[in-house]
Amino acid sequence: MHSFKKVTASLLIIAAALSWASCTREDDWKKYVPEKPRIYPGTATNPVPAPGKNRIKLTWQLVSDPTITQAKVFWNNGNDSAGIAVARTQGVDTVSIIIDKLQETSYTFDIFTYDKEGNKSVPVYASGRVYGSKYEASLLNRPVMNVNYMADAKILVIAWGTADTVHTGTKLWYTNESGSAQELTVDANTYSTIIPWKVGTKIYYQSSYKPVDRAIDTFTVLKKDSITVKDVPVPKTAWSKFDLPNDVAGDAYGTNLAWIWDGKGGDYPEIYHTGGEGIPHHFTIDLGALYQLTKFENIGRVNANPYHNPTKFEVWGIADITNAATTLPGSDPGWKDESLAKGWVLLKDIVRPDNGTAPYKTDLLPGIPKVRYIRIRVLETIDHDQDSHMSEISFWFNP
Repeated sequence: MHSFKKVTASLLIIAAALSWASCTREDDWKKYVPEKPRIYPGTATNPVPAPGKNRIKLTWQLVSDPTITQAKVFWNNGNDSAGIAVARTQGVDTVSIIIDKLQETSYTFDIFTYDKEGNKSVPVYASGRVYGSKYEASLLNRPVMNVNYMADAKILVIAWGTADTVHTGTKLWYTNESGSAQELTVDANTYSTIIPWKVGTKIYYQSSYKPVDRAIDTFTVLKKDSITVKDVPVPKTAWSKFDLPNDVAGDAYGTNLAWIWDGKGGDYPEIYHTGGEGIPHHFTIDLGALYQLTKFENIGRVNANPYHNPTKFEVWGIADITNAATTLPGSDPGWKDESLAKGWVLLKDIVRPDNGTAPYKTDLLPGIPKVRYIRIRVLETIDHDQDSHMSEISFWFNP
């Protein structure tokens, strides 16, 4: 019985071996038959990346192979992908895809095309940079080189610096002369902007940029900047003579103190002229409003003979005239101390180096407060006479 089992097992092993050998020989022919050719659809041509804010647009052309039905883009070592269906025509087709939710960095993209059988093309590579909050935070508003307010025309001229080559425009917000809010856009090729600005109102601006010309998004500077307008001429329409004790009248010989704020220098009789009161003497003017004064200019009598043009004088100011009247005459040695005690502030002690005729413009002292009332105290004239005269004075202020 045991011998029979051993013989049976041996016969089974031999039969299995013969069967395997027979199958192996039958499959041998397959290695001599070529495999089915692999099909590669046509590739993407001329891929162009166009960056945006945390996204990118890829555009390419399909020149050949009408069997293409879709395309896929892979990045991040193939871990991320996006696809797009393709409807081919008989000509050259342009395909675009926008990939969003990207980090702000550089990327390499692999572009594959597919036919309806699932055959995949060889890859075409495109590299591009994606921009975001870091780039946006680095942007600065276009520089303002200078501002100049032209009081006669009531316009403000803004001179711009050269814009960056990817600057797309600067928005400007301001209030016009009639009090209406205005907004305009200044393009990169504009270097001077003229606006009918209302003096004292705020002006803001904010620039926008593209990282490259073909970018699909525009980035705006995070904060607006303001334009500070300095040294604006004080309007003279509200000026008036303000009589305080011991002031000179300034209307001798048919002249009038009001001529010195008529907007032009000139000769007699369009001047003020004192009437023999002696020197030092003073007069007071109400500017009509409080101003942070910055500069002063005076013009003497415009004549071949300068006569009584002041060459040494003081400019004083005060905000409120209440209890500010001095009792001492301008020639009294105690006049200056009394003026200071009454609240008057010395704005400038002026010594002209010429004969007092030509326009003489000077900065007022720094740190002076806002003032409304002006007092000019004449100390000396070119001819050392007891009288004085001028044809024009002007002030500038910071709104």
